[in-house]
Amino acid sequence: MSCLVQPNMCGMMAEQVKVRNVVFDIGNVLLSYRPKEYLRSLGFSEEEVELYRRIIFGSSLWLDLDRGVIDERGAVAQLTAAYPEHAQGIARVFSDWYSMFVPLEAVKVLPRLKGAGCRLYVLSNFHRDAFRHVRGKYDWFDLFDGMVISYEVHAIKPEPGIYQALIDRYGIEPRDSVFIDDMRENIEGARPFGFYTIHHKSFEETVGELENFIGFEL
Repeated sequence: MSCLVQPNMCGMMAEQVKVRNVVFDIGNVLLSYRPKEYLRSLGFSEEEVELYRRIIFGSSLWLDLDRGVIDERGAVAQLTAAYPEHAQGIARVFSDWYSMFVPLEAVKVLPRLKGAGCRLYVLSNFHRDAFRHVRGKYDWFDLFDGMVISYEVHAIKPEPGIYQALIDRYGIEPRDSVFIDDMRENIEGARPFGFYTIHHKSFEETVGELENFIGFEL
């Protein structure tokens, strides 16, 4: 069974074309990533939640982790040096932050897509150690035909280099592909390459749009 694209909702296509590839982001598409909820679960006050969200998850060091130019041990050391009064809290945040990665509903469509003949790929900003953790924990990653993770290529979405890495590594033709991401800027970064895109907001909306591309119900 082939994956077929129906004319998309923006009217970009006048005819039906084949889509061979479905490319997924991980965070908040396949796995939950909700730092504020995680910080609240640690018992921090709302003031502390905002503090640690800003100095850890919203920091340039977090992007460096995604980019693979620093590891978690180095990030903790730098954060502790910059905020020595919060050293205990920083260590606490890093001690169990992988626990926020819980599979989301979108995981359910992977076997159906694979069985229909689609080729599946991952394109995600992710830290090295965190990705190795989730890759070893969830066997549905075995369904993917290929993955490009930011730390490997030292580039993060929406930088052009990470999209080009996916194209080059797997010989993907963007116009045969649909890319799903929860961040609008990442969607915008994919479009100049010719990818069809779905801005993921909810499982139901994404499935409806994806069904328009593949031509069958999931």
